Amino acid sequence: MGTGKTDRDEWIVKCPKCGRIRESCRHVSREDVRRIVRLLDAGVEVYQADEERESSEPHLHEPVRPVAQLVTPRYTMDDLVLAESTKEGLLDALAELRHKGLMYRRWGLKKVVKKTKGLSLLFAGPPGTGKTMAAEAIASELGRPMHVVNYAQLENMWVGETEKNIEQVFRAAFEAGAVLFFDEADAVFQRRGVMATPWMNRDVNVLLSQMENYAGVVILATNLARVMDRALDRRIDIAVEFPLPDAPLRRKIFERLVPSEAPLAKIDFDALAAKYQLSGGSILNVVRQAMRSSLRRGKRHRITMEDFTRAAERELKKSALLSTDHLQEAPRRERIGGYA
Repeated sequence: MGTGKTDRDEWIVKCPKCGRIRESCRHVSREDVRRIVRLLDAGVEVYQADEERESSEPHLHEPVRPVAQLVTPRYTMDDLVLAESTKEGLLDALAELRHKGLMYRRWGLKKVVKKTKGLSLLFAGPPGTGKTMAAEAIASELGRPMHVVNYAQLENMWVGETEKNIEQVFRAAFEAGAVLFFDEADAVFQRRGVMATPWMNRDVNVLLSQMENYAGVVILATNLARVMDRALDRRIDIAVEFPLPDAPLRRKIFERLVPSEAPLAKIDFDALAAKYQLSGGSILNVVRQAMRSSLRRGKRHRITMEDFTRAAERELKKSALLSTDHLQEAPRRERIGGYA
C-alpha cells in the first residue's frame, strides 16, 4: 500500500491468513494497514519482550489451524494402479525404510554416512496421477500417520516466525514418527534468485537445511518440478515420476473405480480407455458424471455406454474451459476498404 508520499517506496503487508495484501482484506482493515505504515515511516520499532509475551487472540470467525494436519492413511499399495517404473520407485523407498537397520549397521553404511539419514522422496507428475494416494500408501505400509503441511499457516507476516513454523513442522513430524507430506511443494520450495524476495530466499534456505538434517520420512509432491529450487537435487534420495496412464492402465483404473454394485449396461471399457487420455483423478470424475446422467433418467435406469462417453467428453472440455481467459476481450474486427 502506498503512503501517499512522492517517494518510490511501496509497502506490502502480508496477512497471515490469506497472503500478501496491498490495502486490506477481511482480516486486516485499510486503516490498520495505514497505521502500520505511519508508524514504520516514523521510525517506530515494534517488538515483544520475552518476559511480557502474551498470546495473540485468534480471529473469532476463524479458529487457528495447525501448521500441519494429521491425516490417517486410507490407501495401501494394493489400491494403487501405477506404471511399473513408478511402482518400482515406491518399492525402493519401502525397502530402505523397512531394512534401514540392516543397511546402516550390518552392511556398514553408518561408517560412510556419519549422521542418521532420513529418506526424502519427490513425486512429480500431472494432477490426478496418484501422488497423494501414493504418499498415503507409503505411510500405511509403514504403519505411520501422515502430517500434511498447511501452507497458509506455514507462512507468517512477522520476521522470523516462518522459520519457527518450518522448524516446528519437521520437529512435530519426527516426534510423532509421521510421514511429512508437502503437497504442491513448488509453492514453498520455489527456486531462489534475484527475482525472489529476500524473505522467500531465506525461507527456502531454512527448508533445505531442515530437509538435509531430517532423520524421518519427507515426501514432496508437485505438478511443476521445473520451478523448484535446484538445490533439492542432492537432498532428494528418490525421485518418482507419475506419468499419465496409458490405455491398459486406464482400463484397470476404470475397473477399479466403477463399483460392482453399480447398475451397468454393456460398457466397452477398452474403447473408453483407448479413446480418452485421462488421469486417474479425471476417470473418477467420469464415473461420477456417468452415474449422475443415469440418475437424471430415474433410479431404475442403467448406466449406459452413452453416459460414459458424454461424461468423458465433458471431462476433456473442462481442461479447455480452465485454460480460457474470460476477461480478455474478443478481437475487434473492422472492414478495411481496398485500394481504388
